Amino acid sequence: MAEALGEDPGARLDRPDRILTMLKVFGLTRRLADLCLKHPVAAADTLIEGPSSVLAEAARDLSALSGGVGGAEALYGALAPLKSRADIAIGLAELSGVWTAREATGARADFAERLVETALAWLLRAAVNRGELAAEADAPGAGVFALAGGDFAHEDLAPYGPMELAVIYDEKRFTGPAARMAERAFVRVGAELREAFEGKPGDYPIFTLKTPFGSGVSGAGLVESQSRAVTTLSAPPQGALRAWLATARVVAGDRRAGGVFLESVEETAWRGLNGLDEEKRALLRRQSDDPRSAFRAIADLFRWSFGAARPVFRAASADQVFDLAAKSGALASDVANRLRAGNEFAHFYVSRAQMMRGCAAFGPAREDEEEALAALCGYDGASGLRAVVGGFAADARNTLDRLLAAPLSEFERYRAASENPGDADKLEDLGFRDGARLASVIDQWTALAGVEAGAGRFAALAPGLLTAFGETQRPDGAVRLFDTVIRAAFDKADQVLARFNAQDALRDGLVTAFGCFDAAVAPLTETERGVEIFFEERGAETPRNGAEWLSRFAPPPSGAPVEEIAAWRRESIARIALYAACGDMSFDAAASALEATGWEALARVFETTCKDDKTGEHLALHVFDGPARGLPGAPALFGFIADGGDPEEREKLARAFLEAVDSLGEGFFAVLPDVSHRPGGAAGPLAPDAAAFKSFVQSEAVAYDQILLSRGRVIAGADKARKTAKAALRTAVSNPRRADVLFRDLDRARAQRLRRDRAASEWDIEQTEGGLHDVELIISTLIYRHAAAQPAIQEGGADHALDVLARAGLVQQSVAETLKSARAFWTRLATARALAQWSDPQREPARPRFAALLARAAEVERFAQVRPIMRGYAEEATRLYTQLVLGRPSLSLVANA
Repeated sequence: MAEALGEDPGARLDRPDRILTMLKVFGLTRRLADLCLKHPVAAADTLIEGPSSVLAEAARDLSALSGGVGGAEALYGALAPLKSRADIAIGLAELSGVWTAREATGARADFAERLVETALAWLLRAAVNRGELAAEADAPGAGVFALAGGDFAHEDLAPYGPMELAVIYDEKRFTGPAARMAERAFVRVGAELREAFEGKPGDYPIFTLKTPFGSGVSGAGLVESQSRAVTTLSAPPQGALRAWLATARVVAGDRRAGGVFLESVEETAWRGLNGLDEEKRALLRRQSDDPRSAFRAIADLFRWSFGAARPVFRAASADQVFDLAAKSGALASDVANRLRAGNEFAHFYVSRAQMMRGCAAFGPAREDEEEALAALCGYDGASGLRAVVGGFAADARNTLDRLLAAPLSEFERYRAASENPGDADKLEDLGFRDGARLASVIDQWTALAGVEAGAGRFAALAPGLLTAFGETQRPDGAVRLFDTVIRAAFDKADQVLARFNAQDALRDGLVTAFGCFDAAVAPLTETERGVEIFFEERGAETPRNGAEWLSRFAPPPSGAPVEEIAAWRRESIARIALYAACGDMSFDAAASALEATGWEALARVFETTCKDDKTGEHLALHVFDGPARGLPGAPALFGFIADGGDPEEREKLARAFLEAVDSLGEGFFAVLPDVSHRPGGAAGPLAPDAAAFKSFVQSEAVAYDQILLSRGRVIAGADKARKTAKAALRTAVSNPRRADVLFRDLDRARAQRLRRDRAASEWDIEQTEGGLHDVELIISTLIYRHAAAQPAIQEGGADHALDVLARAGLVQQSVAETLKSARAFWTRLATARALAQWSDPQREPARPRFAALLARAAEVERFAQVRPIMRGYAEEATRLYTQLVLGRPSLSLVANA
């Protein structure tokens, strides 16, 4: 470094404090030492002039990149040296004690914002230059902005991240064909943004990126349109995304548009965030290798609890949140001081680990790295450092557990001991989270039944019931619903308990429903009439398919208020879940009934919306058959086609319908509309006329749109409008000679989807290769190829289409039966998963009763037999995809040739 300055080695650097700092760097770090050797001037200037001057110079050089051009590799090459100089300045300032960990972290977050601003402008400029984006010359990034979440938003960022980021663009700025081009351009921007920050394999990352909208693989989820972001945010299981957006802030791009977007989603993001349900508790208790995780969870808990009313909590750092909570009286001052000290040390530990390793690590990976990190943190040995880090983490975890406990749980420590003081422990051994709290609830149950309190007394009233609840997927959910049922019955609580006394099929079914499909059956527990449904006799009259369901449980009459339709839909879903859990209805019948209920609810809402509007005479509603239709949490794909009328009035009516659909339910019962498969995509008019729709089919529609349209089905509208819509949908299959070209495009899109939305586990049955999506794709391609000659295959469902194709000799009977069996198998499993809101066997292993439900859905005796059958169907579907879609012989045929 002295040579780089042109000085004698014994000059300005020859001071004990500076020498000691450099000895730490070169003796104990690997990545920071390497950077100092590559950029000696930056290291020397940091030690002599101070870190601020080096950062200011790096920021000036960053501003000079405003005219840069090139791809992701060129952008990485431009940003990496500047980030390296910033890392040197911040790292040396922290190691030498010039800056505290808080000051260093603030400077790092500020420079990261500048990097994101520069990278986003660079990539958007490149997209405009390539002709992929049409934009104003003076504002190529209008409507595009970057949101920071997590540590990035709260200025708790470590040297290499992970940096939580999402780029949002306003798709309404692009219309017609430009909308499709823009969508593809932004997909590319996401992939290039990831490569620009993480580099290629073997490169040191600038920052590791993470996004709440997807896996981030190949940039998936890094860039989203505003409409898709809002739709995703409104989905039932998106508590983590809502929490992320609630405390996010705009860090780059069009900050005005970003502010407007955050204001528009504020109500949705904060809805229910300050209430602690099971999803949020699981999110806060999530285990991690990061020693800062417990401190982050406590800070998030306070942000969620107070951020809606006091915005100062939202973007505050963890240390600032602890101070604010203490000043508000929500946290004891001594606890806040401990948390602040522990959080600073944990961040200090992670920061030095990353300086040493040069990646987004949370600790050492090898024994020699442990010793080096201990010395870097000022400890004689690794064991001492481990003890301190573990102690701080344990203290934070204990504080988190106490904060998550019920407000009056502290008083439970002083309640009188029961006859069996071990009851609480026994209950927790069964799988309940809070045995002491449950023991007091049991006392209330027995009191409502007019019996002396005590868990032993309850065991006599309902022997084995608590053990049975403990075998369900969500024991606490089962107890909560059972408690609601008893209280809804009020003066008949003793009669309800009496019905749970016998260990018979009725009780087994209700236990399974309460503990596995708790969210689905919850509406039935809210009223005395609903409680009676649990105990009603069910026999041969139980519907066996969707048509029978609508006949047995008829929807409200045409033109009924949306509230009545919503109530009917909620009760229908709850009944279907109950009947499936109790074994009164097969999962085949449940899937059919859920689909029929979903489409019928949309049709009735459409009739209600159009009732007093003459424009409704010109509009027809169509839906798309496909995987998981009608299942809770699955998107509802539909669209509109008009045969005339005023375009503005049609648009107004379509938007009124969408608003009505939004009011059909929330949470588990929310409808997730997807109306993007239309001319102009998400930016196009909602209700195009037939001519515009036919033009879309013939020119603009991509391969997936073409295949999807072949499964279109008109479900509502005036007779004339229905005929027009049906004819327009038929144009999607009017040119089967294009099938081979279309299928090649479809295969490329499928390959990208499999890479982008890689299945998290084998139970991600919609996304896994050979799973439900692939089976439906095969059936859709067969319909597309043959519908022109066999129009009957578009009139019924998938099974009907396969039967028609087999009778016509267009598909072998054995192939048709295999596809029908595979589709039914995957759909049954998807139905069980959707009703249980279960998807991750790693985080939430299947408990005995839910495992038995899955085995019943798979139509096998034991849960252990399900996975082999899944693999068998996946392999068979993949083989048929290769043969029927790609037109290639299977490997077995090639081997026998």
